[in-house]
Amino acid sequence: MRPRLISTRPIWPLLLIGAALRLVNLHAPVLGVHSWRQADTAAIARNAFEAGLPLWLPQVDWGGASSGFAETDPPIYSQAVAWLYGWFGVQEWLARSLSLVLSLLALWLVVRFGQRLLGHQAGWWGGLLFAVLPLSVFYGRSIQPESLLLACSALALERGLAWRESGRYRDLAFASLGLTGAVLIKVLPALWLGLPLLWLAWLRYGPGLFRRLELWCVAAIVLGLTAAWYWHAHQLFLQTGLSFGFWGAGANRYSWTELIGPGYWGNLMLRTSVRGLAVLGLPLLVIGLLNKPLKAETRLLPIGLVSVLAAGALAPQSSGVHEYYQLPLLLFACPLMGLGWVRLWDQASRRSRRWLAAAMALLLSCSVAVLRVEYWAQEQPNGNPTWELAQRLQRDTPQQARIISVTGGDPTLLYLAHRKGWLKGPGAITASWLNERQAEGATHIAGSWEVIQSYAPFPDNGAKARLRQLLGPKASSGANYVVPLPLQNDAPGSQP
Repeated sequence: MRPRLISTRPIWPLLLIGAALRLVNLHAPVLGVHSWRQADTAAIARNAFEAGLPLWLPQVDWGGASSGFAETDPPIYSQAVAWLYGWFGVQEWLARSLSLVLSLLALWLVVRFGQRLLGHQAGWWGGLLFAVLPLSVFYGRSIQPESLLLACSALALERGLAWRESGRYRDLAFASLGLTGAVLIKVLPALWLGLPLLWLAWLRYGPGLFRRLELWCVAAIVLGLTAAWYWHAHQLFLQTGLSFGFWGAGANRYSWTELIGPGYWGNLMLRTSVRGLAVLGLPLLVIGLLNKPLKAETRLLPIGLVSVLAAGALAPQSSGVHEYYQLPLLLFACPLMGLGWVRLWDQASRRSRRWLAAAMALLLSCSVAVLRVEYWAQEQPNGNPTWELAQRLQRDTPQQARIISVTGGDPTLLYLAHRKGWLKGPGAITASWLNERQAEGATHIAGSWEVIQSYAPFPDNGAKARLRQLLGPKASSGANYVVPLPLQNDAPGSQP
């Protein structure tokens, strides 16, 4: 018999709590944690709207003299944002609102499949944790495709469970749709989402699953569409030399030497415990894992956890830096944490339950504290060097200006200034290189003496001294600089 999906506890309070936390800083500019990725995503959306570009031509701001079309993941999220811009104009809160809605959809689906697997109460409490944990909240309204990724993944899991129970092709079709969207967006879900779904298929058909035509069709569609897109994306790289680092531009995300030492795993454990589980969520997860599963389907949760970690280990250069590679852990961890909480509560005495309630309140407080310190505080524009420089660029340069942004590979400045141009680190800038860029249309060079990327301090080293000498007196005063090209002849070192 199919389990009833109507919980004794309504879902709407979870949605309200989740929405309230995700509304914080909804109007914030693209600053703070992972502004690099957010700026690129937002730029692709803005460029698609302003230039009327189709889905298959994602355009970044740092293309220099090229068309700006880059090797990226499919910009499905950015295109949806561009559609909203067409109705309401370019406003970043619209992009954040789309992420918020998708995150709440993921929350609803997490509750549903958690209830299918572990019961109504465990699913509800797992949904509460998904609503409030730091990683879920922040990426639930960041300008990134992560919220779409989680919604697609949760759809695949929830409908996959429904298909396991019913065998209906409609459920399989929706599960396949979610799987296809997730794999297109990030590729790695082919592992951490594919293995749990393969487990469900094994439970339904056993070894006979390899003889099921419909499953082969699903695999062909998912892998075929993914391969087709990334082949196309690589062709864009061959034309422009621009890449998000998949295969072009000397991508190094697949270097596995870091996995040998304790650094990668220690950092991963610390970051996931604090930002992902708000510290106190970790023992709940352990308790949930130690509980004997009531049915075989439940094993897809530990399978998913291990698969996410394994997928991250396939690209350690990326997963070691970008915490959103661990975000999918919450899909599998939250129902288990909900189960851990229910088991503790059911076995506790009346007096012990008071301590448990205090511990849950402390977990929620820890989550909010992490959000305030690690995320929300970093998004404030007041006193931010990158924000101040972006305002100066908007004020002092024309819209059609082409800017050399001395920010390494960080596109945040170009996006905030609404300018296009080049990205370059300060140590690689020479007079001859500037002359070459000027010949290609560069009109200004801009940067900050305080930070290199939007988050990395600019040390007082030889690179800073050489750049000051090259740019001359116009760049020497103040915390930032915007210098027209060509450099004045009386600027020391301005000649090739």
